[in-house]
Amino acid sequence: MEQFTEFLSYALASMGLVILVVWPEDGPGAFVRDKLLRKLLPRPAHGVLDCYICFGFWTGLLLSVPWWFMYRQDWIWFGCLMIPAVFWLVMGKWK
Repeated sequence: MEQFTEFLSYALASMGLVILVVWPEDGPGAFVRDKLLRKLLPRPAHGVLDCYICFGFWTGLLLSVPWWFMYRQDWIWFGCLMIPAVFWLVMGKWK
């Protein structure tokens, strides 16, 4: 049960960060996306900031590091593949 709780906290944190950055057209998330992240990324990578699945991979990879330091579980390094899959299923991309 403890590993499920660790996974759930990781997944919810990753998906929440994705939603905060990608979803709002205006507000704090849009400011971070448009004014900060777009300036830091090279122009070909700007499309990642508009895609839940793509940004979910990078968010999952980024958050794998602190979660691994907290829990030392090897499955965490595969989390960057789990988060896009969740968005892919929820958004109906399987049709």
